Amino acid sequence: IVDEPGVLVPALLRPTGSQSLKIMLSDRKNYSTPLLSRINSFSFGRKSGVKRRFSEADAVYGKLASTPLHDLAPLALPGLQSRVTKNMSVAMSLDQLGAVFLEQEDIDEDVVVEVESRVTTPLLWATGLSVMCSFQYGWNNANMNTASSAMRADLGLDSLFPETDAVWGLIVAIFCLGGLVGCSLGASAAEIFGRKGALLAMSATSAFGTLLEAASYLPGCAEPPCTSGLGTMLMMVGRVVLGVASGATTVVVPMYLGEISLPHLRGALGTVFQLTCVFAMLVAQVLGLPALMGRRGVWPWYVLINLVPAVTQYLLRARLPESPRWLSGQGVRDVDEAEAVLSLLRGVPADSLEVMQELDFMQQGSGKGSYDIPGYKPNAFSMLRDRSLRRSLLVCCVSLIVQQASGINNAFNYSTTFLSQNGISPSTVTLVAVLMNVGNVFITIVVVYLMDALGRRVLLLASTAGMIVSIFLLTLALTNPGEMWTAPCAVVAVVCFVTSFGIGMGPVPWLLPAEVFPMELSGVGSAVAASSNWLANFAVGVIFLQMSNALGGYCFLPFAVVLIGFFFFAVYRIPETRGKTVDQIMLEINMQ
Repeated sequence: IVDEPGVLVPALLRPTGSQSLKIMLSDRKNYSTPLLSRINSFSFGRKSGVKRRFSEADAVYGKLASTPLHDLAPLALPGLQSRVTKNMSVAMSLDQLGAVFLEQEDIDEDVVVEVESRVTTPLLWATGLSVMCSFQYGWNNANMNTASSAMRADLGLDSLFPETDAVWGLIVAIFCLGGLVGCSLGASAAEIFGRKGALLAMSATSAFGTLLEAASYLPGCAEPPCTSGLGTMLMMVGRVVLGVASGATTVVVPMYLGEISLPHLRGALGTVFQLTCVFAMLVAQVLGLPALMGRRGVWPWYVLINLVPAVTQYLLRARLPESPRWLSGQGVRDVDEAEAVLSLLRGVPADSLEVMQELDFMQQGSGKGSYDIPGYKPNAFSMLRDRSLRRSLLVCCVSLIVQQASGINNAFNYSTTFLSQNGISPSTVTLVAVLMNVGNVFITIVVVYLMDALGRRVLLLASTAGMIVSIFLLTLALTNPGEMWTAPCAVVAVVCFVTSFGIGMGPVPWLLPAEVFPMELSGVGSAVAASSNWLANFAVGVIFLQMSNALGGYCFLPFAVVLIGFFFFAVYRIPETRGKTVDQIMLEINMQ
């Protein structure tokens, strides 16, 4: 950006495609003086042997126009930036990407710089309000476990009647069919109505589903079982509606967070999204305990807690800005608004050079790149026909299907049921419900540092192996009820199962679509892979109670078989992505 004694004007202001105009420093009155001071400081006064530090926007959109950070998809996912950065250091160009992963003494300080983060108050507000949707998703994903006995009794679906297990399993699992629909609707709504409009619509949909769930208590059940009673139908419809909102959340919130933040902050904001989900799951499981709100006649108020984040987001919606990336692609009329939003989020004047540069990058990125071909419409079928994308799609779909076929959501949704059925005491069941969610929150924080240190593939393989061992340990406990060691063995097994999931099998499959597809197709690839995940989630959830009744203490062994098969698939088919460009990763996948 600096070419002494002038400053290059960004492409947005260029009269022709390749010609650059120079504005002399004496004419800099239209730009922010602090920006130019920082720009000049890049070239002068650097002490020998000290790694250069670049401010947030200047580094990404100024000196480092070819930085590997621009190889990151505009999605907020835990650990996303660690593919191209290490300890907030990044190479100055994409072809020097690997330099940052060398040993400290081997790093060439002329090609590696440290990027400083600048987080503004408006960015924090936007993040906090958008993850209100994430809280609702986590809550609805976990509120059918510890309070299930009271819910089933009031709906006339008590576990004393074996024929009600299939109906209750459908109520829990049909949430996933709603999620499948929500994935598609959420992406479409975000494109048509904007990211902010989609977020508010998701919260409204979630609130409606919550009211239906709570209303399912009112009809009651005169003569149980009531497998087709009005209360059962209201609960089922409510679960579908909540699933639609949750499916949309998994698409729109990472998209929104990725578009309001700079590339090297997307991983951190992705962690906020994930951490909010697992924290909501912890709160839902704890409040749903019979000693608290998981009691007959009380659980409808427990369900209604989900309205709090929805109402909060609506009341504070003025602090939730629209995505500048979406605005920049809507036409000339919205460019001024995009500039104003970027100015607010970055804490700099709207006419500053860094705002114009970032907006320019957004507009350049709004195209379809090499896939801007007449008649070409990216979808699952076109990607399957494309040999360069087929194996990447296979890796993503298999990983996300196995994520659910590992049985993880059965631990969160049915731990109370299958532990009690196999002779585990109520006090141990309560302890398991609390500890596995505490462990889930803890590992969500730790895994960010593990990804930076170890990479994705090592964590995925270690996670899979840990889950397999945990399942065998859990089977040992469930098949030996009444022994002195049964209760502690069950607690350790379930907590280790959830923790092992959290270090790799949880975050890595969601991260893969952003790393094994070209940037312009990462959204489509994520949507297709997410759809397979929701379908697998539904299939596993709807059959688990019958499988538990049939297999007893061996009910988790089929999941171990799936995980063993996936372990070998990961060894031979999933490459390490850390320290590689998307092109290198795709080439490696297609050569295997």
